[in-house]
Amino acid sequence: MGNKEKIIDLWNDIDKQNWDNLFHYFSEDAIINWNNSNESFNVEEFVRANCEYPGDWAITIERLEALDNLVVSVVKVELNNSVISFRATSFFEFMEDRIVLLNEYWGDNIKPPQWRIDKKIGKAITIE
Repeated sequence: MGNKEKIIDLWNDIDKQNWDNLFHYFSEDAIINWNNSNESFNVEEFVRANCEYPGDWAITIERLEALDNLVVSVVKVELNNSVISFRATSFFEFMEDRIVLLNEYWGDNIKPPQWRIDKKIGKAITIE
């Protein structure tokens, strides 16, 4: 199985809340960084943070790119039965078939600021 397929499986396990499966994707000494909140986790802390994250979330993979030992993913994360959602862009670095470094960047899905709406700058993104 290639690295890209492993990341698909990882996101599917997170979506299904199969927390114990997450350990299999990471090297024992992997580092996971959530850069927006300036937090760094070991694998056990990362799994615990996801396990204890409030709410029931659904994950949709929107983009996945692989280059050598790097896989980049963009996922949409939605709180079930809610309008709350955000996106995560994740950079997974592999060594010997395991993730050794994960840098993640999270952003809220929001409406454009009123000043851009008022000035009619830009338009909504449409997915075909």
